[in-house]
Amino acid sequence: MSKKKVGPSLRRGASRVISGGIMAAVSVAIFGVPPLPQAQAQSPNVYASDLPDYHVIREGDTIWDLSGSYYGDPYQWPRMWSYNAHITNPHWVYPGDIVYLQEAPEPQAATEGASPAAAAQSSSQPPPSGMYLPTGGMITAEELAYTGRIIGSPKEAAMLGEHDAVWVGFGEDAYTEREREEMKEEDRTVMEEQEVAVGDRFAVVRLQDEITDEEGNALGQKYVVLGSVVITEVSENHAETAMIDQSWREMERGDVLVPYERQLKAVQPRQAEDDLIAHIVDTLQPGFAFGTDQYVFVDRGAEDNVRVGNRFFIYQRFEGLGRPGTAPDDEIPWQRVGQVLVVDVRENYSTAIITKASREIVVGDRLEMYAGY
Repeated sequence: MSKKKVGPSLRRGASRVISGGIMAAVSVAIFGVPPLPQAQAQSPNVYASDLPDYHVIREGDTIWDLSGSYYGDPYQWPRMWSYNAHITNPHWVYPGDIVYLQEAPEPQAATEGASPAAAAQSSSQPPPSGMYLPTGGMITAEELAYTGRIIGSPKEAAMLGEHDAVWVGFGEDAYTEREREEMKEEDRTVMEEQEVAVGDRFAVVRLQDEITDEEGNALGQKYVVLGSVVITEVSENHAETAMIDQSWREMERGDVLVPYERQLKAVQPRQAEDDLIAHIVDTLQPGFAFGTDQYVFVDRGAEDNVRVGNRFFIYQRFEGLGRPGTAPDDEIPWQRVGQVLVVDVRENYSTAIITKASREIVVGDRLEMYAGY
């Protein structure tokens, strides 16, 4: 799916083709645009007093235009930007991004009957300070629009990393002549044509697998962002030369390129507006058990009133001798084992980072968010 950088805000319709997520990543983010709920599908200028909580960026949207549509005055774009700490530059927003249209209401003080965990945490533990976090991957409901591919490298090794030189091809040249002869056409990934120049940067991504929720409904395809390359030499007769300037994971020949999107997200802890139950449906890294500083995907998003900066507590039910992830007897109570911080929000899912873990975290773990914390 083709994505566009959308920006300012101060130039109507200014845009440049881009794919992200980089959850985020990207994206993250090199993220697909989820279907809009009915309320969001309406023209923004129908809203007066009944302003929606958020808007899902679509191709061609700018903060400038959205401020004019929702607030009646495009010069109120700083107001809209102030509600979105995760947008580091108002000139750059991307299809699929969530833009909040109003400040979250101040949560009510804890009252009798409130969750003990929420009351204890809100009264005894100050929230962590704001931070910049990479997304490193994304889920998208549609296949990314690939533009190029790593076809070779002078390095005599299968795994490639930061500062390594690579040869990359775009469009029809994304496969070598030998590869085109040896591979069936249907086995080759279609690449969009791309004009490149020295200094252009592209994200390097790898398709993983399909992500589903608890009911088995598909949330989208998971992509991992491996890093980025910068074009160092352009040739009319040979493949372009590039250098890997960022690598978070090993790259390989055959990994694909998409237009680059900055992966660093500004995350300021934000108090939750509602109590909410969610689950970890997948992780960015492969494996069985996970811990602090690793990324997870959560099956709740903007339509559930989740915002960047919200925190979920992680709960498990386990008996001490039982293997992590195995279902215990119903008599075993829930125990709080960690916490996650939401770093990116899409329509129906979120990306979060594990900030605390007293034991192994596994896919399927229960998450709870408390209003006021």
